[in-house]
Amino acid sequence: MGSSQLSSVLPVIGRISILGLAASALLACDGSMQTVSLTAEDFRFTPDLVRVRASAPLTLSVYNAGREVHEFDSAILMYAAKTSLPKETPESASTPGIVIRPGQSLRIVMAPPAGTYLYICRRKGHANMTGTLIVE
Repeated sequence: MGSSQLSSVLPVIGRISILGLAASALLACDGSMQTVSLTAEDFRFTPDLVRVRASAPLTLSVYNAGREVHEFDSAILMYAAKTSLPKETPESASTPGIVIRPGQSLRIVMAPPAGTYLYICRRKGHANMTGTLIVE
């Protein structure tokens, strides 16, 4: 099946998922993939400070263990890491971050350059729900 045929068969989100899985598999082949797990609880991220190496790709997982909907946003990190994520729900389209409902999780594979990146929840009333990712 040619790439144009594949494009017409798979929806955009499916194509992004397949590309993400392929990239994850290639990056993980050398065993250097770093994994960071964050938990979004009501009004805080745990941990709120994370350090990783700049020399290895990163899988960032965010699980919403709270009772409220949260948003994960880190505009500079997403830009610096050249991460592209689909907006899957109508609610996501009206917000700058990625909406994570209670009990759901988000997974991002990236290779960010060295730097300090703030991540936040942009929901109203969650202003102090922040954390920092330091890539050294």
